[in-house]
Amino acid sequence: MEENLSLVELNQVLDSSRKAKHEQNKFLAALKGIDLDKGQTKTDAFEEVKKRAEAKLRGISEEQLDLSEVGISIETEDE
Repeated sequence: MEENLSLVELNQVLDSSRKAKHEQNKFLAALKGIDLDKGQTKTDAFEEVKKRAEAKLRGISEEQLDLSEVGISIETEDE
């Protein structure tokens, strides 16, 4: 039986995966005395703008761009 996930569900899976990876990296960096979250707000804002611009240039949504980064493509049916 094949189960299909919605775009929202796939986005949540992707976000959860990224958060888990960040927490793992944050822990490993903390062992070395490095704070990965220090000064993160400027980088986040820039990354968001960059992501929106790239999605717009490609003619896709930000969610589709996120999924394409991990190798998942979405086919849409035109009605």
